[in-house]
Amino acid sequence: MHVTQLALRDFRVYERLDLSFDSGITLLYGPNAAGKTSVLEALFFLATTRSPRINADRELVRWDALGEAGVTPFARILADVQRKSGKVRLEVIVQRRADDDGQLTNTSQKIVRVDKRNVRALDLVGQLRVVLFTPADLVLVDGAPGERRRYIDITLSQLDPYYVRTLAQYQKLVQQRNSLLRAWRERRRPLRAIDDELAYWDQEVAATGSYVLSERLRAVDELNTIVGPLYCAISGGETGLTISYQSSFELAGARDAGTIATRFGAALRAQRRDELARGQTLFGPHRDDLLFTVGSVDLGRYGSRGQQRSVTLTLKLGEAELMQKRSGDTPVLLLDDMLSELDARRREHLLEVISRPGQQTLLSATDLSDFNPTFLAQITRLRVEEGKVYPS
Repeated sequence: MHVTQLALRDFRVYERLDLSFDSGITLLYGPNAAGKTSVLEALFFLATTRSPRINADRELVRWDALGEAGVTPFARILADVQRKSGKVRLEVIVQRRADDDGQLTNTSQKIVRVDKRNVRALDLVGQLRVVLFTPADLVLVDGAPGERRRYIDITLSQLDPYYVRTLAQYQKLVQQRNSLLRAWRERRRPLRAIDDELAYWDQEVAATGSYVLSERLRAVDELNTIVGPLYCAISGGETGLTISYQSSFELAGARDAGTIATRFGAALRAQRRDELARGQTLFGPHRDDLLFTVGSVDLGRYGSRGQQRSVTLTLKLGEAELMQKRSGDTPVLLLDDMLSELDARRREHLLEVISRPGQQTLLSATDLSDFNPTFLAQITRLRVEEGKVYPS
């Protein structure tokens, strides 16, 4: 899989940008804040419908973009993607909303098209598969559990259309169930027939959550066959990395969705009093975590900075290999100023991976000093300055 064309209009610092890519390595280099990361962000947004940098889509629209003929300002991202199954054109428009007086608000809307046909945002996920590396990815190891859940959810959402829909449904159900629990806690609903009222929500949450959980467990099993030897190669050690899934309720060895749903429902009923007291759903995939160990050492808690960098790189490369094994298509690697963060061993291993035939990689850097002349001679270089991109 590789991106052949990318067009941006009023996206971040770019008023207009049209780029062609080959199927190998492209290096975007230039000073900070020039627009290098925005190119990678645009591709990640096309793959996942979310930005890795901000929560409000309106911030993607160039700050001084002007509307046209009564149309409010908008950003447009369009890419042609060559996949194993054929070509596809992906497009997202993020448009600012205005109030009744024509003043721009803090909201926006998304228009999504696949091959010029309007689709839902969820239908875009997985059309392009990417793996993004950034210096901030160390939070995968030592950050909050939500970062690790996000890692595995982004991977599976790009691989399985049913997963991304079920995950969205599960999250919505949990929000609705939490609203009920808060209403009872705050005495805004009468405290009677609580078990009867929650029976439906328990069933729906357990049904959707059990699928999410069973797929995460399957992915962790597959990743463990990949990351063990990969971590040894990256770190130079002899003991491999192990990923353990930390469920918020007792699974007792359950792996299939049906058995998990039964255990999930029992956990919800058993802790009804605590949930009512706290006004939130205390069990389920939204409360789970991943544990990374080498030997018996929890590297999130006790690992050195070097070990945590090795884990992060291992997880990202493992994510790419899992995508390739499941889909038969190699995902596009997006490396945002990563080499400056790595020592010689990790840098060498990463460069070896991205130099494999059939692997499209876009990487950013502030200058060329992190790369040897042989590598630079074999890749495409693009110089980025003040929202403009020039061949180098």
